[in-house]
Amino acid sequence: MRLPSASLAAALCLASAGLAAAQVAPKDSAHFVATTQALLDAVTAGDSAVWAPNLAPEWFLTDEEGQHMTRGAFLAGFRPLPPGQQGRLRLTNWHLTGGGDVTVMSYDADEEHDFYGQQLKTRFHVTDTYVRRKGRWLQLASQVTALPTPIAGKPVDPAAAREYSGTYSLTPDIRLTVTAGDSGLVLESAGRPPQRLFALDGRIFIRHGVRGFWVFERDRAGAVTELVNWRDNNAVVWRRVRSP
Repeated sequence: MRLPSASLAAALCLASAGLAAAQVAPKDSAHFVATTQALLDAVTAGDSAVWAPNLAPEWFLTDEEGQHMTRGAFLAGFRPLPPGQQGRLRLTNWHLTGGGDVTVMSYDADEEHDFYGQQLKTRFHVTDTYVRRKGRWLQLASQVTALPTPIAGKPVDPAAAREYSGTYSLTPDIRLTVTAGDSGLVLESAGRPPQRLFALDGRIFIRHGVRGFWVFERDRAGAVTELVNWRDNNAVVWRRVRSP
C-alpha cells in the first residue's frame, strides 16, 4: 500500500503475522497480531487516532528511504490513500523474540498497490521494538527496508546475448564471465554459484534478491566494452577483456 513515504513505512512497522518465538507469551503474541490488524485497517482510512495509543511518546521511525521521523511528525502527516489508489499489505515470515518487558518483531510485508490503474508490488522487511509500560505494550522504534522484487524479465535477443558474453575485469585478479544460454544470460565469478541476469530491457539487467542493476555499455563503434554494476547509485565498472 503505497502511502506518502512516512505513512507507508509506519504502516508496515506495526504489521505482523506468523508464529511467535517460545519466549514470548502466547497472550502477548495474540495482542501484537490483533493490534497490528487494527492498525493496518486504519491505514487506508488515515485514522491516526487508532495509531496514537500504540506508539511510545519517544517513538521514532527510520523508513525505507533512510528518513528519520518522530511520533508527532508521523501522526501529523498521516493521510488515507487518495482517490484512484487502492492497496493492501500482506505480512509474512514474522518472528517475535524477547520476553519480560521488551519484544522485537521482525517480518516481511508484501504490498499490492493499485496506483491509478497500474499494479505495483513491493516487499518490505521491518524490525519493530516494543516495550511494556504500566502493563501496556508500546512500540518504541521501527526500521523499514525495501527489498528487491523478483521479476520474470524480458526475452533477450540471441544476437545481443552473444555480444554480451565474455570476460569482464574489475582488477587484474578479479574477473567475472557472462555466458549466453537457452534461458538467457548467466553471470559467474570465482567462489560463487552462477547467477541468472533478468532483463529489464535490451541492455539493463537485475539479479533476484540483490539491490542494483547491471548495464552493458558500448563504444562509439557499437562494440560492448563494459559491464557497469549500479549499486545504490554508485557505478562499479567491469571492463571487457575477452569475448567468448
